[in-house]
Amino acid sequence: MTEHLVVEDRGPARWLRLNRPEKRNAVTRTMADTLRSELGRAAEDSGIAALVLTGTGETFCAGVDVQEALQGPDAELTKDRSTPLWPVDELVNFPKPLLCCLNGAAVGGGATLAMTTDLRVAAESASLTFSLGRLGLTPEVGSSFLLWRQVGYATALDLMYTGRKVPAAEALTLRLVQRVVPDGEVEAATQALADGLAEFPFDAAARTKQVLRAGLEASWADARKNELRELAEFGRRTREKD
Repeated sequence: MTEHLVVEDRGPARWLRLNRPEKRNAVTRTMADTLRSELGRAAEDSGIAALVLTGTGETFCAGVDVQEALQGPDAELTKDRSTPLWPVDELVNFPKPLLCCLNGAAVGGGATLAMTTDLRVAAESASLTFSLGRLGLTPEVGSSFLLWRQVGYATALDLMYTGRKVPAAEALTLRLVQRVVPDGEVEAATQALADGLAEFPFDAAARTKQVLRAGLEASWADARKNELRELAEFGRRTREKD
């Protein structure tokens, strides 16, 4: 943990909080590396049933720290990297339920960071903005894969072409978020969702995620095989319990 990424366990859920409110929680290389490490630890911790991403203050995340990304010897956008800044592979492939407590604005890479999670609970004042095109950038951080699968091809293009701010109420209609609650209730609502997932027996919430994720790329036959494999696993665990 660093001062810019706060880790807190709340019952069965581990919360990871981006903590640079003075910079709108813009992500630095150090923050990204710490996030990558914490994802690995949470994946291996049997006491953690779900992981929650959130931000401090009125912003969830304003994307990458542009000043760091463009200047200095470690500039992210001007130097080839063997390890990408954003731990998107680790986020998308995280084996347990991954929730976003969308406490405020998510902009650019910050919006895509939110989209790497499985379910998003948004405060009424929250918003998402996919504005990279206005900076001369094309989709990144996995947004070319993630966004259109959530909202459809034409809507994804509309959001990226216009770069407009999508308020929480519209985000719910577009399926960018799954819940919208009053600002003062967003953390409690997210925690309640995590607590409910933790009650699933036999790690069924995590295994359901894995089957659905595999189904995104699988043929019908492969998807059915995955389902039947997990059904057999349920039977095995039930017999062992008895």
